[in-house]
Amino acid sequence: MKQFAIIFFAFFMTTISAQEVVFEKFYKVHKEQSTFSINLSASLAGSFLDDENDGDLMNVIKKSSDFKLMIFNNEDNSISKNFRKFSRKNNLKTLARVKENGSKAELFFIEKNNYIREIIIRANSNTDKFVLFGLKTKITKDELAAMIASSDIKISSK
Repeated sequence: MKQFAIIFFAFFMTTISAQEVVFEKFYKVHKEQSTFSINLSASLAGSFLDDENDGDLMNVIKKSSDFKLMIFNNEDNSISKNFRKFSRKNNLKTLARVKENGSKAELFFIEKNNYIREIIIRANSNTDKFVLFGLKTKITKDELAAMIASSDIKISSK
């Protein structure tokens, strides 16, 4: 019985370590080009929001963890190119893409078992900085759609 418990514990630890989030993998590979990185807790992120006005966003934050903001030096555009390759390799699905005056922003997600498990926001401009914000979450597509639909942000095309 003791051996069974040890084997089970070893398997459990292997499973936990295999659940590293995708945006952390990208950060580890490109850590040397990072100019700023910070991990945020859900409670800290939620403290900046108003419960009455940001109900859907608060719902996402409550179901999220592992918030990370990363800023990279992108002078030669190598980080942007590496992230494009990385997103294809890790099957990141694009939810939205915006381009304006040389600035770009994209919203990616990873879906597993009918839940959105990770959301990654990528932004950069003509400057030499590349910004990623990633969060590990467990929300449904319907919850994400409700949050986007209730947003005050108006999206229009020219």
